[in-house]
Amino acid sequence: MQKINQFNQYLLEKYPTIWNTKIVWMLSAGIIVHILFFIIGYVSHVNPKSLQTSNVTDDYFRDGIILIHLIISILMIVGWLIMMFKNNAFKNFYPNSKGKLFSQFFQYFVIIFVCTTFYFPYMIGFRMYINNKYPDAEMKKNIETINLGKAFLSQDLELYTLDNRIAPKPFENLFCETDIKKIDRSKKYHVYYNRVYQFNTVYSKTSYKKDSYSEFIVPEPERSQKIEAIYSERNGGKSETFYFKKDVVDMSSYIKSDGISFYNFSDLFYEYENRISDYRNIRYYEDDSADNRFTELKKKKAEINRKTAELLDKNNAAEIEKLLSQFLKISSQFAIENNLEAKQWTKMVYAPTDFKVRYFIKKYRPLKGQEYDPDNSEYYDEVAVTADSAVSVVDADAAIVNREGEIVNDSILVRDFNPEISSQISPEDYFKKNTTEYYYYSNNLKDFLTSVDDVKSYDFFSENIHIYLWIAFFLSTVVFSFRITGLKSLLFSIISAGLLVLAVTLITVLYAVSVSGKEEFFVSYVGLLIGIFVLSIPIFAMNKFNKLITSIFVNISLNGFVLFVLLIFGIITFHQREACTEINGYCETIIDTLGFGLSYILLICGFLFVFFYTKILLKWKARPE
Repeated sequence: MQKINQFNQYLLEKYPTIWNTKIVWMLSAGIIVHILFFIIGYVSHVNPKSLQTSNVTDDYFRDGIILIHLIISILMIVGWLIMMFKNNAFKNFYPNSKGKLFSQFFQYFVIIFVCTTFYFPYMIGFRMYINNKYPDAEMKKNIETINLGKAFLSQDLELYTLDNRIAPKPFENLFCETDIKKIDRSKKYHVYYNRVYQFNTVYSKTSYKKDSYSEFIVPEPERSQKIEAIYSERNGGKSETFYFKKDVVDMSSYIKSDGISFYNFSDLFYEYENRISDYRNIRYYEDDSADNRFTELKKKKAEINRKTAELLDKNNAAEIEKLLSQFLKISSQFAIENNLEAKQWTKMVYAPTDFKVRYFIKKYRPLKGQEYDPDNSEYYDEVAVTADSAVSVVDADAAIVNREGEIVNDSILVRDFNPEISSQISPEDYFKKNTTEYYYYSNNLKDFLTSVDDVKSYDFFSENIHIYLWIAFFLSTVVFSFRITGLKSLLFSIISAGLLVLAVTLITVLYAVSVSGKEEFFVSYVGLLIGIFVLSIPIFAMNKFNKLITSIFVNISLNGFVLFVLLIFGIITFHQREACTEINGYCETIIDTLGFGLSYILLICGFLFVFFYTKILLKWKARPE
């Protein structure tokens, strides 16, 4: 205690402003709390199960740590204010200069900023733990194993149908037609119950012309002949390449089974490099980036298909068991809930003749007495099937018109392709009949991998620093106002500001009712005129009003100047948008151009204003009561 008193005496004698603001002790306490939150962040997700959720980067707010943050911040700031307000430099007639006043304000800002930014050390600790526990090189290898092992985690029948086959090389450049009405019966096709598959070569044509809706026009003669494009790729907005079916190709030599087989699996469960999981929602006609992702995806899916086929061609159960053992070992490290065992799992997979999928694994463990539902939204996120793998399932009640103009039932058409359909089991019934009691929470694995990558790539600093900077700035101006003008003046200022806002609102409502039109310009310019008036009184007419009235203008100016500057930027933006509307075009406004940079510009303007405004504050304080 004696050392503390000696240090305080030293600060009082040598650096009275620093002693007065208590910044040394507040920064020391703040650093200790920052270290505490760093430790909390580091150990917060030691349990891998805590990463098996979406938006894990929001856990700070979702798990209630923000409440602890707020309580500690409030206690620290209130305690600091109590200690600091024991000594008021103005009341005790200490000499003050413009530099000392601004120094006090800046120290207030630093203290409040340190006492409110515990989120950042938490996230730094969280990211450091993730980087140390799950390094990039190791995770990349793990994801490669997961993508290969997922081929044998038979949980979705649709991933093993023939239309998923894109390897070896001939399949990758072919299109699999699954619409039963578009199958060429005179050529080779494959049938699985009520589904028909036919492989076609593809040719492409590039279009550079756009229609009135700015969409690229299908080239001739395909457009005139109404030949439908199977998909397209945009080339940076300058052109669009359309792909069309051409000749039917017999791929029977590569196909061991027309039904569901592990040979057909080509799904990419998770991609490390692009931080993307579940590509199956990608559509053909969304945008350029979607088309580019589709092209890249197809190559990656083909690689999965190729490696899976190579493993099956070895016809070695030990090789398959080795992969499944590695998959389960990784799953154990990530705490993914399952009841699989490598040897038994291998027996379920191994079918050396055609590697047909004989058993299915559940995506979750149903409760006792509960029937398993693979589409249960609580455990399973339903995904859309992309155009290249969509299966045209025939509705038995639907009808079509044949060449003679007669309406025939689709079910009759199906029997033309598969006469034995009535004696076969449907894919849905086959799935239910062969679903085992084994389960694996694959969605939890996907959430885990996504969470790890999200934490590594999430820019928590740039997206949140503005909030804490402005909290610290506005609290600093309030404390500074109270320190200089006193509580009575500050309360009157708050009431006056509220009345001004209410008055502007009422005037705007009356204007909207009576005139109607361009209300944003009206309210902006009314606010601008009021702002100019409030700012000009302390500068040009301080002696024309009594000290209390002037203090109201001083406090509103001090706390509202950055809002005044923001209003000016807003008025400029309104005029830019109106000018763009008149010429029926789009132009980037000043706020769009500056983006987050506007926040820093306003903050700098705020500090500069306080620095120059301290002269007005000293002039106001020198007036008699």
